[in-house]
Amino acid sequence: MTHEGHGATIVRSLPLLSVSALGLAMLAGALAYAFRGTLFGQSGPVFPVLTACVTAGSLFVGLVRGALAARGRYLAAAVSLVGENAFRVVAAVGIAAAGGGAELFGLALVFGPLVCLVWVGSLRFARTAPGSALRSPLALMSGVAGGSLLAQVVLTGAPVVLAVTGGEPAVATSLFVALAVWRAPYIVALGVTPQITAYFTGLVAAGQVARVVRIRAVLAVGVAVGAAAAALVGANVMGSILAAAFGHGVRMSDAALAALGSGTVAALGNVVLMLLLLALGRARSATLSWVAAVAVSTLWMVLSSMAPSPRVVVAFVLAQATAFTLLFLSSRQPR
Repeated sequence: MTHEGHGATIVRSLPLLSVSALGLAMLAGALAYAFRGTLFGQSGPVFPVLTACVTAGSLFVGLVRGALAARGRYLAAAVSLVGENAFRVVAAVGIAAAGGGAELFGLALVFGPLVCLVWVGSLRFARTAPGSALRSPLALMSGVAGGSLLAQVVLTGAPVVLAVTGGEPAVATSLFVALAVWRAPYIVALGVTPQITAYFTGLVAAGQVARVVRIRAVLAVGVAVGAAAAALVGANVMGSILAAAFGHGVRMSDAALAALGSGTVAALGNVVLMLLLLALGRARSATLSWVAAVAVSTLWMVLSSMAPSPRVVVAFVLAQATAFTLLFLSSRQPR
């Protein structure tokens, strides 16, 4: 939108976006409160409140970094990312040294996004308008937000689903740790999404359709090769890495680790495809693709008779693979 000069549209949309973000944060807190016994082993409201605050902070960070990227201030976006996580790490080290409890670690997560207040001025956009107005000012952003939200829920929610569906706490912890390790390349890739978004937008605006088609083809091959390589690493190496780094209490089968690796590579491909759809103006397709992917994995969870842990792992892979297929098809060029 900034690329096409829709500054006034962004200004008008920010209040509703803020209200929507607050609603999502309250929903996350309400769900955490409803399952507080299963998720946190406590009946109090502390952790649900922290969940709501962390969600609100993440949405605020997303708005600020998106605004910085729209202005081409990639260094500032990178500094905000480093600053947020550096604050959390330093705070966590201090809390651990002082013998603090889980609630204090939660507060460290809550206060991390406040680093982005340094760049809150980036949310002030000039009230310029192009010759043609958008039909629906929030259509593009709501489509992106919906798809991104579902993508993040699928990527990070497997341990929660396992805990809620009867998985043992130790198994849920192992799944959480394994996914956290596999997500490391994914987190690194998120740091360059602003540049990728600008690059794709420039290609589409310049009408370079052939290059977009080549990018899709290279991405498909890359995901296939990467998924196979991740499966090999998961089946042969990842178990030893987890044991060395986190102790022998963190344990998953080689097959599960291979599947999680392949699924995470697909998740990385999904990020790129979602950015491509954003540049093509098809953000709604991204949301619909993820809704279908979640529906497929939910159906699997309902119908499968497998044990909780492998059932959740397969659901994770199904969701990522389904999303990649649908996003890939949605990003093809019309004839």
